[in-house]
Amino acid sequence: MRTLVRSCLIVTLSLLAVLTMARLSAQEPPPPPEQAAKPEPAKPADEPKAEEAAKEAEPTEEEMKEEAPATPADQTKKEEIEKKACPAVDVGFRTDTDKTTHPTPEPPPDKALVYIVRPTMMGNKIQSKLAVDGQWVGANRGHNYFFLTLDPGQHYFCSKAENRSVLAVSLEAGKTYFLEQKIKMGFMKARNKLALLREEEGKAKLAKCHPSVSQPKK
Repeated sequence: MRTLVRSCLIVTLSLLAVLTMARLSAQEPPPPPEQAAKPEPAKPADEPKAEEAAKEAEPTEEEMKEEAPATPADQTKKEEIEKKACPAVDVGFRTDTDKTTHPTPEPPPDKALVYIVRPTMMGNKIQSKLAVDGQWVGANRGHNYFFLTLDPGQHYFCSKAENRSVLAVSLEAGKTYFLEQKIKMGFMKARNKLALLREEEGKAKLAKCHPSVSQPKK
């Protein structure tokens, strides 16, 4: 009899334990739902490259490439332009930048007005000198410009930094011309290339430059 009672008690306790475990399991809070992945903040659209930055970019090799004379006659012509444009004796310049003024005169009716612009900071401290018809007339550094008036007719320009770049331009009275000294880093210092600009492009590049104040060294 005692054995039967003990067996019933054991079975009862086992059933109670099973029921208790089942109740506890039922009461356990459900696992937290997986957190939804936070959406990545939208990346701001890339701002369009400012025209200013594009103009500050270093010129490509193609832009700086001097056209090689195609024939012996062209080579002779180039050499003649260099002789007329570039002085036989080099001259050093003292240069400074005037950030207080920005003169942009109009051409006199009987003269041509020529702006010489260097609109980037590439090789900033390296001078790019300019000669006209065999005479040095001024020098630029980064973000500099200067201007001069010339008689109408053919003129020969020579721009010098590490190298020399020449250009022959026929000028008309009462008109404005823009020449850019394009700069690219060379072997020892800045190389340059002289280029004639369209009026609209010339005005845009002139607007970002400051007047150059230069005097030949004695």
